[in-house]
Amino acid sequence: MIMSAINGFEFIENRIPAVPKLRFSGKTQEEYKIYAENAKKTLLGILGADKMQGAPFNVQKNEPETTNGYVLQRCTIDTIQGLTMPFYILSSNKYNGKAVIALHGHGSEGKEGLAGKASVDCTPNIERFSYTYAFEFADKGYTVFIPDLLGAGERTLGIYDDTTAECNDINNALISLGMSLQGVILFENMRLCEYISSLGFKDISCCGFSGGGQASLWLAVMDERISRAVVSGFLHSYKDTLIYTNRCGCNFVPLMWLYADMGDLLALCAPKDIYIETGKDDNLNGTRGIDGVLEQLEIANRCYRLFDKELKINICDGMHRWYGSCMENF
Repeated sequence: MIMSAINGFEFIENRIPAVPKLRFSGKTQEEYKIYAENAKKTLLGILGADKMQGAPFNVQKNEPETTNGYVLQRCTIDTIQGLTMPFYILSSNKYNGKAVIALHGHGSEGKEGLAGKASVDCTPNIERFSYTYAFEFADKGYTVFIPDLLGAGERTLGIYDDTTAECNDINNALISLGMSLQGVILFENMRLCEYISSLGFKDISCCGFSGGGQASLWLAVMDERISRAVVSGFLHSYKDTLIYTNRCGCNFVPLMWLYADMGDLLALCAPKDIYIETGKDDNLNGTRGIDGVLEQLEIANRCYRLFDKELKINICDGMHRWYGSCMENF
């Protein structure tokens, strides 16, 4: 029975199911595989990704720049019909034949912060959140692909005078068209992954912090070409966070809370290697803090144990930021 409430938050909370529709309840690998295939199709529909159609890549490349031993090249790729994504390719002289897609969160001026090209005004955010992880992978020999997600970097609408994220505005418009911002982000990242694969890369990973961690998780769920992923600063229960502390439009997908929680998404990655880190004082962990995060991890591990595996999380001493605690796995 749904409790009656005057308060809007209570009204919302009372309608979030304790067990969402896509929670896995089977006991075997075979049951899991059938479940995962059907769940992913359902989620693609909820995201509105089934309404999107890919375009020919039509990749355009600028002349590469060489600075301090790194090579940086700006490129563009047509992802969805009528939509072009700019991205950087970052590499060093330690080439290892592997690729990684590095996804930004908020406050980095999109791809610019990860590529070391953010404005002076953004420097405090780069230092605060440690938005330098693209270089950590380049230093290990990875070829790093750094896209601008829709609504950030070069892809803002110009609604605000400052660098305020436009996720709310774009998501509201896309929802009105039967899509979602996270659906567009996922579809575009899958297209970028397809392009990277066409270049001959067999080993492709993804990583991201905060909103980039969310995008990294979605990409790992939906794209079989992704072998490993880092999700930094973004594993929690929707109920614990998204109507209290994490209200950006990129987090909201129509009907999502009825169908899956973050742990259910993570479960759909099984048996891939997903490396998770969070600060023990990260406010995005939600009202229950680390306990809520560990609850979501356990939801995923019920599926991972079917493959004799178990995901772990690095709980770091500090606030909301990239820690790089998972880099030893790359």
